[in-house]
Amino acid sequence: MPIVRKAAFWIITGVLVCAPASVAEVYLRSVGLGNPILFYANASYRFAPQPNQKQVRIRGATVTVDSKGFRSTKDWSESADAKILFIGASVTWGGTFIDDNDLFSEGVCQRLARSTGKRYICANTGANQYGIDNMAERIRYKGVDDESALVVTITTSNTTNGLVDAEGRFFFMRPPPQPFPALWEATTFVTWKLYHSLRPVTYRSDDDVRVAERSLRNLFAAIRESQRPGRQVLIVHSPHKYELHGHEGALTKQVQSILARTPFEVLDLHASVSEAVGDGFYYDNDHLDVRGHHFFADQIASRLGPLMKDGSTNGTH
Repeated sequence: MPIVRKAAFWIITGVLVCAPASVAEVYLRSVGLGNPILFYANASYRFAPQPNQKQVRIRGATVTVDSKGFRSTKDWSESADAKILFIGASVTWGGTFIDDNDLFSEGVCQRLARSTGKRYICANTGANQYGIDNMAERIRYKGVDDESALVVTITTSNTTNGLVDAEGRFFFMRPPPQPFPALWEATTFVTWKLYHSLRPVTYRSDDDVRVAERSLRNLFAAIRESQRPGRQVLIVHSPHKYELHGHEGALTKQVQSILARTPFEVLDLHASVSEAVGDGFYYDNDHLDVRGHHFFADQIASRLGPLMKDGSTNGTH
């Protein structure tokens, strides 16, 4: 009888301990946690999504990464009349709360296909927290050379981030362990945020302009090094929310001045976003929500379409 009582005690204790965790796991999975997009690290652009992934994440958003490690609804290896490669940081990546079909990278292909009747593939190589130097290396080591157009989206803050390493960034390189992967993901994020709040960084901006100028020169060099006849290039300058309506800071104005002197086509969206911004445009101060992605797609497609019509599309069949 004592053995039965002890067994019952431990069973009940186990249920009481596991029940809250199980309830939390069920809830966190229902909001899209538990199956994060996995990344890898390397020596050039430092980190990027692993290839061949598809997950349903936050707000029911589908996130698809193709065989090349590009976020896209179509695999880069498929045939198309034109292929457009998007390079950028978190604004381009879109986060896992934006569905594949709502990304501005995907929207550009949708709009160009409707207006031309041609087949397009748009691939997104953005990654959270990339600096301009990560983007430059991604261009140099992108692993493909058949893109018809290269679209690089930058924010002013990207220009001072340099070459960001994988260490200390929030992403997973292997799946969270069972049986509570969603709880593991949430706990990891809270721990990561707590670490940063307990260890605040004191930032000095006295060399921002020089770093921005050097990083942009590196970006332009990477574009030139990988350039070939017929490939179109568009650099998109995305505004932070707090910069709108004429509130650009000194660094942003310097970045705009540098971009204005480049031989590449530049689309500065500060003025147009100031006119269009409203509910559902920004997710936070930096990242776009669904309406913002749709607006960016309209603007980029309108600028890129004539460029691609004038130049070769280097179609792959």
